[in-house]
Order: sequence, then structure tokens, then C-alpha cells
Amino acid sequence: MLKIIRDKIYNSTTTSALGGIISVLFIRVLGILFLFGITIYLTNFYDPALVGAYEFTRSALFLIGGFAILGTDQSILFFSGRFLKRNQVKTFFRIYLKMVLLILLISVVILIGTLVVPQPVFDSLFNDSTSGTLLVKTSFCVFFYAITLLNTELYRGFALQKKSELYRGLYKQLPFAVSLFILYIFEEKTYLVDVFLASYLVLAIITSLEVLKIYSRNTTSSNSPSKPVSFKTILKSTMPIAMSALGFYLLISIDIFFLKIYTDFKTLAYYGTAVKIIFLISTIVSTISSYIAVEIAELYVSNREELQTLMRKGVRIISLLSVLLSVFLYFCSEFILNIFGAEYTEANESLRILIIGHFLSTLCGITAVYLNMTKKQITLQYIIAFTVVFNGILNWVLIPKMGMNGAAIASALSVVMWNVIAGIIIYRKDKINLFIH
Repeated sequence: MLKIIRDKIYNSTTTSALGGIISVLFIRVLGILFLFGITIYLTNFYDPALVGAYEFTRSALFLIGGFAILGTDQSILFFSGRFLKRNQVKTFFRIYLKMVLLILLISVVILIGTLVVPQPVFDSLFNDSTSGTLLVKTSFCVFFYAITLLNTELYRGFALQKKSELYRGLYKQLPFAVSLFILYIFEEKTYLVDVFLASYLVLAIITSLEVLKIYSRNTTSSNSPSKPVSFKTILKSTMPIAMSALGFYLLISIDIFFLKIYTDFKTLAYYGTAVKIIFLISTIVSTISSYIAVEIAELYVSNREELQTLMRKGVRIISLLSVLLSVFLYFCSEFILNIFGAEYTEANESLRILIIGHFLSTLCGITAVYLNMTKKQITLQYIIAFTVVFNGILNWVLIPKMGMNGAAIASALSVVMWNVIAGIIIYRKDKINLFIH
């Protein structure tokens, strides 16, 4: 069945950019809907406190894993363009193996660091005896999570974009979904967090086997001689990306940690569900930006007028799709949340705040991608670092007074602020207007 679905999606590809965007958007939305299906099952059949523990673990894995992967998931694409076009497949895979080793070393350091922290420190910080244990469990699985991400992006280097998208959105959820079915049969709901983390062990094995197949198919005697690439060279390409990525992970997870400090796992479950719904809006931006990223880099060098035209068309498409989706989500927010369970409508106001913030941010265009594609990564890092601090202060001030609404306000203001700042800086430096016009 999975093969039939995959083949149908693969065969839907067209040669046009629009066809590619629609194809990728379809796959991503399919993955989000599958995630929603899992979430609806969890929120209707599991205690909110247990769902909150799952949301806490999920956010911790994304944040810690985002640090452990060290930007290798993005820099692997840089090295694929550099070496695969020269038919130096062996060199490329040696770089891949060195990246795996780097991830392993960082993961071990993270694990040791988590284990040496006394349990009372975690208990005092999060006001319970559970969060520390969850962080330790998460640290054991960070390596497998990071390897899964790295392998998924490696597929893109071999022009296997559809395979990569399927793993990112749909296949990534399958081991967890199967595990939930097994828990249902044996009535062992308390192992929810454990099977979620273990699913990345399964994914790491499967994706690594796929990588081996790709290596065996592409390594022939005609390959150019292998040339060594040092760890220093790899780190130079990964560190700037790692800093930006870590900032993004902090922005999408810091509110979860503050909520846990000042509230409880139930509140985390309600708020986490609202955040998942918001992913629909961000999916539009990420899909369109991924398809015009290369063109941005080329036009930035060759034709600024065409670049401005491209940016204007891009933000108009994003804004049109976003306004339709945002209006629907805003006016149907309570109904949508009720699907996850009557208790989850408590997050209705928070969801509406997040919808407004993320919609306004789409009016600023694809600021992050533009900065990355025009060699302004350092500028992006400064903006993100400032926004993380700003977001942390807002969460610290607002959550004790307003709970999850405070977290939503902090998140909405932060995402709008950093996009506006980025848009202003881009216009001042390049005279390119990314805002809707």
C-alpha cells in the first residue's frame, strides 16, 4: 500500500515549478494531516497530563536534537552540489561519515551532561519529578533523531526530493503510529513517551539502510578519485547554519519550557495542540521558499530587478494562501480544537492569537531564506539571537500572569518582530522590498 501511494505521488510531478510546489505542498500537508490524526487520537484517548509529557519530550527532542545535528542536515546539500556533480561520490560519503561521527560525539556529550545533573535540580526547575527523567530519556535518543534528519536531507543531494519529503512528513510518523496501535492492544498507555522516542531508533536504522542503497547504486569504478575533506572544513560550513537553526528551534520551543515551569503538563497539552495547527500556515511559507531559494541566489548576482519581481510574486502567493487559511482557522478555531477533545477548547484564545501573529509574519515574505541565499547568514544570526532573548523575556513576564495566552502573545510578537526587522534590513541593504505590495 505504501509503495502504491509513493508511486502515485512520485508520478504526479510536473516539469513546471508550480507543479513542483503543489506536489511538495501536497506531501507536506499529507504529513501534517497524519500528525493531526495521531494527535486527535492522543487527545481523545489519553489523559491530558500524559499528552503534555509527550509534548514536553517532543519539544526537548527538537531543541536538543537541533543542537546535536550541528547544521549538518543543511550543509550536506552544499557538499552534494560540490562533489556529486564532479562524480566524486566516495568523497561525498566520507564527508557524510565524518558528519555522523560529529553528531555521535556531540550526542554523547549531551547525554553525559544530562546524566551528571542531579535530579533535585530538574525537580526544582520544573516543579515536578517527571521532567528530569523525560530529559534524560530524550538525551538517549538524540543521536537517532539527528541521524534521521541528516539522512532525510541527504536524499535531496541525489535529487530524491519526493523521497525526502515523504520521510519528513509521512514516513516519519509511521513507526510512532504503529507503536500507538500496539500500546492500544496491550493497554499500556503509560509508555507513550518511550515509544515516541524509540520510533526514531527505527527511523535511523531504516533511513541509514536507504543511504547504503544509494551509496551502492552510485559508487562505481568510474568515480573520480576520493579526496579527503577535513573536519575543520566541515565545521566551517556547518557552524553558521547550526547557530541559526538552534535559534529557530529555541523560538519554537522556549514557550513550552516556560509553560512547564509555571504551569503543568495539561496546559502543555492544550497549548501544544494549538501550535501544531499553526504549522499549516508555516508550511505554506516553507514550501514556496524552498522552491525559489536557488533562484534568489542566482538573481541576486545577475538581475536585481527580476529578483524584486520574484519577491513580489512570492509574497503575494504566500499572502493569498495564508489569508484564506488564516481566516478559516480563526473563525473555526473552537470547532477545530473541539475535535481534539472538549478540554482542548481552553486553548481557543491562544490559538487565535497565534493565527494573527503568524499571518502577519507571512506579509513580510521569505526573509530567512533571502538572508541565507544572499550570504547574510551572520545578519540572520544576530536577528534570531535578539528575538530569542526578546521571546524569553516576554515568556518570563507574561506566562506567570496569563498562562498559555501569555505564551501565545510572546510567540506571536516575536515571529512578527523578527520578520519585520529582517525585512527592513534587507530593504536598507539591497533595496529589495520583501513586504506585501
